[in-house]
Amino acid sequence: MNERTSTMQHTDADVPAAAATTDLPATLTAILSEHLSGQDVGPDDDFYALGGDSLIALRVVASAQQQGIAMTLKDLLYYPTVRELAEHLSSSAVQPLPGTAQPAPGPAGGESLLAAGDLALVPAGVETALPASALQVGIIYLCETSGDPELYHSVIGWETVAAFDEAVFRSALGRLCERHEALRTSFDLGTFSESVQLQWSGIELPLTIEQLPESDPAKARELVGAWNEHGLQLPMDWSRAPLFRCHVVAQPDSFHVAVATHHAVIDGWSYGRLIVDLLELYAAGLKGEEARLPELPAAGERDFIVAERELLASAEAADFWHQQADTPPLLFERGQFSGAANAVAKAEFPLSDEVLRGLRVTARTARTSLKSVALAAHVRALSEWTGRQEDLVTGVVVNTRPEQAGSDLMVGLYLNTVPLRFASLDESWAEMARQAFDLEREAGPYRAFPLAQIESRLERAPFDTVFNFMDFHVYQDLPAAVGVETRSWWVRGKPSFPFRVDFEVDGTEAGSRVVVAYDPALLEVRSVGQYARHFESALANAASQDVT
Repeated sequence: MNERTSTMQHTDADVPAAAATTDLPATLTAILSEHLSGQDVGPDDDFYALGGDSLIALRVVASAQQQGIAMTLKDLLYYPTVRELAEHLSSSAVQPLPGTAQPAPGPAGGESLLAAGDLALVPAGVETALPASALQVGIIYLCETSGDPELYHSVIGWETVAAFDEAVFRSALGRLCERHEALRTSFDLGTFSESVQLQWSGIELPLTIEQLPESDPAKARELVGAWNEHGLQLPMDWSRAPLFRCHVVAQPDSFHVAVATHHAVIDGWSYGRLIVDLLELYAAGLKGEEARLPELPAAGERDFIVAERELLASAEAADFWHQQADTPPLLFERGQFSGAANAVAKAEFPLSDEVLRGLRVTARTARTSLKSVALAAHVRALSEWTGRQEDLVTGVVVNTRPEQAGSDLMVGLYLNTVPLRFASLDESWAEMARQAFDLEREAGPYRAFPLAQIESRLERAPFDTVFNFMDFHVYQDLPAAVGVETRSWWVRGKPSFPFRVDFEVDGTEAGSRVVVAYDPALLEVRSVGQYARHFESALANAASQDVT
């Protein structure tokens, strides 16, 4: 599937408020099939069971709206088959489609989210000034109080199998920074009446290059590793953009690239988006062509901040999350853990093709998603590990991107980690997976509610384990960069949670696997190994279940 055709923006003139199609089921079938890699989609096939996720759902909704179908993410969540969705949309009162995003506000004019007095303080050279999100402020606070320069500082690297053209690469990196304002963002936490993110109109490219006169793969890897080790120890200056750096080690026939950035401006999906865009820009430049990247939403970051503020004012959202989190902690007593963990230790195991196929069959039969089956297995493993038989709460990473065309192409910090409470664990795999799916569906309207607010009301951390499902299908676009082959991928980063489980599907570094990152000062390696064995066993069990 080519994103260029699936993420185009619409305007009020382009799309009528009512569905223009005369054959709604056929149109919906075609849209779902397109965004599910051309799969055959039957009238009763579940979108999520077929591999759909929150990011693919954004594309589906955008395509439907472009064809005049007044459809939202909530519709797809509650009516995930073509038959159910078509009946729902046909019987529902037609709602007007969302209008286009307003122009990005800034100090030069337009509606601003900052107070009038703050606007006068915006320095020259700033293109857009916005309040910082609650998660951005929280991450910066944790990094400052921990004194750990590696915390939430991530690096991803790879080798490009092609001769290095410095001029073309500099141009591609410059275009990338022009395209994504997150790469031109700094923070001011003291000058204004609130914490502010400043998106600058231009920056000096943070690019360093080392050239090897002849091919020496071992030396190239050594130089990249040395830059990585040194760079992560440098203190972060939040007040100066950019908050990312790029290093190249070039040989005559290939070059290594390492990109380091801070999580305060970039989430995991955004990392993949950046790399795909960079390689497309570079490949086009090598051929002397103009890269045709899809258009981005006009004010995606502003829309995110507006949505967050609306949730902050919602008593309903606050009550929902308090109910989810208000149960005894799983691993640590109140006060035993606070602040940022030093999660430097890891335990991991591979996910075989056989197990993944079995999990997908289980998801499809249970009419739920692969993520929900994996989350159910995680909860089962936690129960076996800790002995907790009911009311088990775990943190779950969720997508918070605005519901608008092209938001999956945006680069920024658009995720949250929220508590989900499993009231009953003595259920079948199908029931556990559906419980996981239903919990996320119910949480959907409140998913961007700041974690810090949940913690403040609860007066402790709302969870001490975190589950993160990552499907790296963004990298499926890499082959589109014709003539630019990549290999030898690696990733480095440190989360702040004391116990975090990453379920990775088709990762560039090591394929599909489970990685458990934990703080060895808080958890013993033997104990974490027990959890890993319980989780691996639970996944194998779930993959072999007949859930009909």
